[in-house]
Amino acid sequence: MSPSSLQPARYRTAWRWHMYAGLYVIPFIIMLSLTGLIMLLYQPLIAPALHSKQLTVEPVASEYLSWQSQLKAVKTEYPQATVNQFRLPETAEQSSHFTVKTAEGENRNVYVNPYTGEILGSTSKDDSLYALADEIHGTFLLGETGDALIELAAGYTLVLILTGLFMWWPRQQQHWYRLFIPQLSKNGRSLWKELHISTGAWLALALLFLSITGLSWTGIWGAKIVQPWNTFPTGVFGGVPTSEKTHASLNPGVIEEIPWNLEQAPLPVSGSAAGTQATPAGTPVNLDTITGYAQQLGMTSFRVNLPRGENGVYSVVAATMSKDRISPLDDRTLHIDQYSGKLLMDIQFRDYSLMAKAMAIGIPLHMGLWGTANLILNTVICVLTLFLCISGIILWWKRRPAKAGASLNPPATIPAKRWKTALIIGSVIAVCFPLTGASLIVIWLLEQIFSRLLKRTAKLQNS
Repeated sequence: MSPSSLQPARYRTAWRWHMYAGLYVIPFIIMLSLTGLIMLLYQPLIAPALHSKQLTVEPVASEYLSWQSQLKAVKTEYPQATVNQFRLPETAEQSSHFTVKTAEGENRNVYVNPYTGEILGSTSKDDSLYALADEIHGTFLLGETGDALIELAAGYTLVLILTGLFMWWPRQQQHWYRLFIPQLSKNGRSLWKELHISTGAWLALALLFLSITGLSWTGIWGAKIVQPWNTFPTGVFGGVPTSEKTHASLNPGVIEEIPWNLEQAPLPVSGSAAGTQATPAGTPVNLDTITGYAQQLGMTSFRVNLPRGENGVYSVVAATMSKDRISPLDDRTLHIDQYSGKLLMDIQFRDYSLMAKAMAIGIPLHMGLWGTANLILNTVICVLTLFLCISGIILWWKRRPAKAGASLNPPATIPAKRWKTALIIGSVIAVCFPLTGASLIVIWLLEQIFSRLLKRTAKLQNS
């Protein structure tokens, strides 16, 4: 059989894989886009609209009360709760934020007027709209199973992008830039096809980037492959004893605030002779002295995680993950002994590995945290992605009754050398993303089995 006679079959195979990927991916992409929009807009728009009375205060001429005094006010208001975190106000109009864990295990944000110490109210951190969107975005509310399904969807998004480009390129006689310019003079299904192709072309790099950075949080490719290789080696701080608890234990509930490459790194413990003096010798080690030390280092926006237990440490975190910094280049994490006030660890962006630096930059870009332009761009990407999914469904529906029943076999030609390229690309995806690779093999085997069964059935019917 000559290569030319194989071309239509090869194209139909690529088309089927595009359809398989689309049928699986579209529900997840719609969900990820909608929840992504909520998370993008929550801090700048939604939270101020819902909780303006707790988030803002009337500035006065007097100075703030001491942080320790405000902490005492929170403990008095919530005597059965444990105060885990403090975030100082960034402007004169902002309230102080404390995170407490109630006796029932709920994480709550408590807001304090920094001028008077008045408790302005509290909101649930676990049951907030952001937390719900974040959990759906990460697990589809299905725990580890949902995490694996979303990881598979991210992998198949890569398949969808590559097969879409693969199918378009050989069939077109125009220049490559025609991908980005739809012919609006067409109508009906042809117009939908033009809009789908152009939207996909504009979004291809963005979706590729979002898929790969999103995979960094997944339970298999992220947590078991990439993240362990790039976890910060806390052993570089020689002589500092560490705990069995990891930095991830500082995350409040489902919301992740700790830098990605620190989550699996062990926390240091208090009570040893290690470290260098951070707080003034002879003064109490408390929220005031810890905050003052961080400010002396030039840190202006950060949150302080209070010691948890007898071995716990004060952890000062300024990171894009926690929305305290705009640029990940300014990421900084300090760990201070709760008894001696000695600095045990000072972890900065420059200390990260090359891959960790790439992820530290990629993750805030993924979350739209790198300034207003990043926020607007990601919002547009979410909206266009929803349109891409809807137009794909419309194209499939319009084609379905117009062609050969359920087979949907498209007419096309494709050079053999491009098919070899597609096989290479598919192999790379399978090796880099094991869960996606395993599913590709399973689907291919099922397709071969059903194909043989159908051929055998057809022969029996004709005999």
